[in-house]
Amino acid sequence: MNRPCLPTSIRSVSLALLLLLALGACSNDQLTVSTPPLDRRLPDEISENVTITEFNGTRIDYILKAARIERFNDRKILNAYKVDITAYDSKTGDTSKLKADSTIVDDARNLILANGNVKLESPGGSVASSRIVWDRNLDLLTAPGKVTLVRDGNVLRGENLRTNSRVEFAEMEKISAEGVFGEEYLDW
Repeated sequence: MNRPCLPTSIRSVSLALLLLLALGACSNDQLTVSTPPLDRRLPDEISENVTITEFNGTRIDYILKAARIERFNDRKILNAYKVDITAYDSKTGDTSKLKADSTIVDDARNLILANGNVKLESPGGSVASSRIVWDRNLDLLTAPGKVTLVRDGNVLRGENLRTNSRVEFAEMEKISAEGVFGEEYLDW
């Protein structure tokens, strides 16, 4: 004698559940899902322990070493942390070294904004500040705020420094000095 595999009541309940599942599974709300645009604050690239060599034609312009970088390709911005930059002067071949806690390299405007424990070492002297803005188009460094400039063993402290990467000249406000000065330098 042939028996059905499932009793009729179990088959009818299963069929009813399957029908409810099929009707309720795909509503129009769930089929029209919109995806929000990507957040522009998110970087395109994040890398750690990086060395970047920037060329100007065939000549090395600068070498940037950083513990971490964040690159934004659309804005041509590179944020770097725990930074050491070695810049090469195209005219003299001299090198200048810039160290900072963080920098923003703006390739679109050819600017380097260094922040936090900034130190510049160059053939003409050294500069220490909390912030330096380096306009590489003009080779002009400005350090708004308090600055310490050391040249030939003499220390100048002041505010709002303006100089170049070789520290060939210096313009500052509110200056105080330390060093050895002979009487011929004093004009009372």
